[in-house]
Amino acid sequence: MGFSRTTDVAATDMSEQNWNDVLTCEEALARLNIKAATLYSYVSRGLVRATPHEDGRKRLYLRRDIERLAARKRGRPPTGAVAELTLRLGDPVLHTAITQVTPHGPRYRNRLAVDLAGSGAAFESVAHLLSTGIWQSGLATWSPLDTPPDVLRFLSVYEGGVASGDIGALLGMVPFALAMQGRGTREIADGGAVQAARLMMQSMAGCVGFLGPERIFCPRAEGESIAGQILRAAGAAVTPEGLRALNVALVVLADNELAPATFSARVAASTNADVFSCVAAAIGSHIGFSTGTGTEKVETLLLCEPLSALDARVERVREYGASLFGFNHPLYPGGDPRADLMLQAAAQIAGQGDATPAAREGTRLTVAFLERMRRELDAHPGVALGLVTLARALGLPDGSATAIWIVSRTAGWVAHVMEQRTQAFLLRPRAKYETTASAETARFADETAGAARL
Repeated sequence: MGFSRTTDVAATDMSEQNWNDVLTCEEALARLNIKAATLYSYVSRGLVRATPHEDGRKRLYLRRDIERLAARKRGRPPTGAVAELTLRLGDPVLHTAITQVTPHGPRYRNRLAVDLAGSGAAFESVAHLLSTGIWQSGLATWSPLDTPPDVLRFLSVYEGGVASGDIGALLGMVPFALAMQGRGTREIADGGAVQAARLMMQSMAGCVGFLGPERIFCPRAEGESIAGQILRAAGAAVTPEGLRALNVALVVLADNELAPATFSARVAASTNADVFSCVAAAIGSHIGFSTGTGTEKVETLLLCEPLSALDARVERVREYGASLFGFNHPLYPGGDPRADLMLQAAAQIAGQGDATPAAREGTRLTVAFLERMRRELDAHPGVALGLVTLARALGLPDGSATAIWIVSRTAGWVAHVMEQRTQAFLLRPRAKYETTASAETARFADETAGAARL
């Protein structure tokens, strides 16, 4: 059976269902009076859950999801039902003027991210665009900002290095450390979110040094870009080609609408938390097992050594491609343009004379494997795969991809924090309380039985 880009019902969920609770494709189409393409769209958006048929050739669709959509088509559903559906990768739940998801990738304030990256736009300019709505093509570097001494003392505890799997947690502590000694309070009072964002990004970029050969924090040098700081901190060659390639990743990953971590940042912002705390909340969500740790899982479970054995891992992609490694993003069912651009940049870097033989061969094997997965399993690489491949082509240590993603996405998180503040309402959805087999239910059953005996 080929790789599917649908959202399967989890095994634990389906174990509680019986085959009377699912519908065939034909039954679902008839119930909703739609075409097959529309049904597949519902599945990719998470509105309908699907599971393989026991014969392995067909798919079955969860009846309750189909019935819920059918109720929506008959008339306007209750407000609570609408809200519940929008929180399941459905229609947008918040108005935003920052990023729009399109088949060509995210569009930042009416500018396609892949076009910005392909034209060589600086990440610093894109971060400024996201936060302010102002495009400054000449904004290549930021004025120097010193990481506060107390934060440097905190980070000095990690001199000697951190494990690649811990870098996300370390970066999550950096915003909280920056918020201390009144800096968070002053950010709110002075409206200094843009400067605070720059301080966070350069401080987190410096933490890549804990993965590099010196295993220490690497402050940003005068006139240095964020891309240059990351490359230098990681001990990689700082070349024009390398800067352009890393800048591609930073630009295309800067925002992706209301991803879970972005929503977390907006929830925190709605409580009037300072921007440091909002970004810390976002990082905590980003490094969850189902989202930002995708880069670590790609490094350790799929694109692990020996890369010459990649062909033996086809079954891992077939079985766990979407859930573990980020193939077939549901918002980009035709393939993720951001990942494709990073893979293209990786191939170009590997073809340069400065690339090491190991990086050149590893990139060649990886790109060929991913192309095979696309061709044979209809498995389109996601950004975690593209980012890890690019980081390795640049000679960066494992764990760097996680750090790059967080540094880049901080630009989008701050933009959403600033926008949420202007909307001035508390994000507080209501829960739908449902009783379980409780003592009250048991008592009612006993009373009913007693009445029957009378």
